Amino acid sequence: MGSIRVVASWLVWPGLLLAFLWAFGETQCRGLNPGLSLLALTVAHLGVIAVLEVLMPARRDWDWRKDGQVLNDLVHGALLDVGARLGGAALTAAIAVAAAQLTASAPLVIWPSAWPLWAQVALAVIIFDFVDYWKHRAYHAFGWAWPIHALHHNPDRMHVFKAGRLHFLEAAVRALITSAPLVIMGAPPAVLFWVAALANGIGDQNHWNLAARVPRVLDALIATPNAHWLHHARDLSARAANFSTFTMVFDHLFGTFRRQPADRVLDVGIEFDPIPRNLIGQIATPLAWPWLSARKRRAATYETARS
Repeated sequence: MGSIRVVASWLVWPGLLLAFLWAFGETQCRGLNPGLSLLALTVAHLGVIAVLEVLMPARRDWDWRKDGQVLNDLVHGALLDVGARLGGAALTAAIAVAAAQLTASAPLVIWPSAWPLWAQVALAVIIFDFVDYWKHRAYHAFGWAWPIHALHHNPDRMHVFKAGRLHFLEAAVRALITSAPLVIMGAPPAVLFWVAALANGIGDQNHWNLAARVPRVLDALIATPNAHWLHHARDLSARAANFSTFTMVFDHLFGTFRRQPADRVLDVGIEFDPIPRNLIGQIATPLAWPWLSARKRRAATYETARS
């Protein structure tokens, strides 16, 4: 039994990701609607991961079944899944559909459409990664931007349902900023859908609570659970790292790549957390941040005075 678990721990990360991408490719070969296919496959992907987390968790204290915020996570996922994650493709699929309408009249039709599809997707991944890296880093660097992104970092545990715990404003900003260069350059819909598929598959697995073993060399090359768990670390100095979605290229170029300690998974969350636990308060957080922060500081001052 122990040997089976060891083998499974090595196979689960590449196996699930490749199966997800293969299944999406099959739907496209059969001419199925890419947006609906991606949505259905992402929901199935999330479900399989949720079951596996129960069977082979990385940390038992991160069990999603004992997380009182799971319902909120699902609602946040549904809100931004008019597009972005919980099933995963709604926002990205909607952007891809919009891009399909805009491509014909794109201001700069300079996309290398004659390249093989895999090469076009690789180019799109690099462009997406560059733009998303700086957008993501800006959320962490500027106080006025952080309230939009803070909801994604405030959980004190990681599991697959945290992949969709993004504020819908952040999802809208991300879709607009990262898709714009590809649309302007004239990237075809198929490329945009494949980028969305990669983002959903990798994003779901990077937030999971699974005892998966990934060769450490990969942590330095592509976005793996180890690399992304570190980005969610409660330690602020550790959290200012590993901003990339797909590859670690720009983290290396701009000095923000860090490794998760080999002997443990760091605690996650944020030290100063004024975000309410109720859903309405979480939705209002970006606009109510100054008031919520002031209330949090008053409560901390009161507790210090009492002690």
